[in-house]
Amino acid sequence: MRSRTPWRVTALLGAVAIAAAIVGAPANARAHLGSRKYLRAEVTDAGVVVEAEVEAVDASMELGLGPEVDEAALRARAPQLARWLREGLRVRAGDAPCEAEAEAPELVTRDALRFVRVVLSYRCAGEGARVLRDETVFPDDPQHEAIVQVAWAAESERDAQILRRGRQEVELGAPAGAATLTGRFLWEGMLHFATGYDHVLFLLSLVLAAGFVTRKKGLRPTLKDVAWLVTAFTLGHSVTLIAAALGVVVLPSQPVEIAIAASIVIVATLNVWRPEQRGPMPWLALGFGLIHGFGFSSVLAELGLPRDQTVLALVAFNVGIELAQLAFVAVVLGPIAWAARQRGYRHLVRGGSVLIGLLAIFWVVERIAGA
Repeated sequence: MRSRTPWRVTALLGAVAIAAAIVGAPANARAHLGSRKYLRAEVTDAGVVVEAEVEAVDASMELGLGPEVDEAALRARAPQLARWLREGLRVRAGDAPCEAEAEAPELVTRDALRFVRVVLSYRCAGEGARVLRDETVFPDDPQHEAIVQVAWAAESERDAQILRRGRQEVELGAPAGAATLTGRFLWEGMLHFATGYDHVLFLLSLVLAAGFVTRKKGLRPTLKDVAWLVTAFTLGHSVTLIAAALGVVVLPSQPVEIAIAASIVIVATLNVWRPEQRGPMPWLALGFGLIHGFGFSSVLAELGLPRDQTVLALVAFNVGIELAQLAFVAVVLGPIAWAARQRGYRHLVRGGSVLIGLLAIFWVVERIAGA
């Protein structure tokens, strides 16, 4: 009886996780959270030209057409689409708003998704710095991101930033200096790991059973075990992150995302099957780290590495990932070491791994369906 009860609890928790996934999937589809917009702003003597690309599903929902994209209906609403973007994407020079004109929208394909593209021309009569502010999509999607590429007609320089809810404007000034660039890419690296829940769950799966080392050998060998895991994962993803960022090896994003989710399933399964077996974990961390590196590189692909400061930006982004990674391990290691001294630790590892594995399986299925 003693051995069956924890598994009954695990089975119940697994059923709850599956039910939550089934119930949550339609809700997420309706809300379409986490969408992305691309803005390319070119600064000219007269003003600013912005090429905006918005996911077609966001445009459809804004016009009240629902999440299913009807391209004919979107084309019929072209004037409303142009007005929505013209009113939501604002440019000002100092305190004076710039006058905007929008060209006819067109439907384009980007990353296997349909987007609405609109070119907006702003004439700025005011003095002072020109600032682009984005008020579109953010009110309905708190996870929305706008990738802003800034170009200067008179220079070969390029700059890029990501707008998120609460930080929805960018100054179209001179190219960023080394200190600003370092801080920006450092922050993006930290944020990309912290909000990349699949990366976080993979690392959690790797260290979840480290408490068995604490039970057998104590805390210091546990720290060594986790240090090997983190080092192997870092080495793996750093290699492919750099290779992908420099264009040496570039893989399609969809298979990479599927493989990342599958890597979580594999490690979680090993934790359920043989939770005390730590030998393969560093090798899994290294091997699957190579795959996760391609996932980390997606943000760099969107931002674009600055031409004259490529190494600086790449190093800052990678260091940001490592800082967030180390902070996460530092937070979870204490509770894991404490739990390892409790009688139910084995069931905690197995039950937690079942939940993690179920969620990862859901991601695999969802990503295959979206391929």
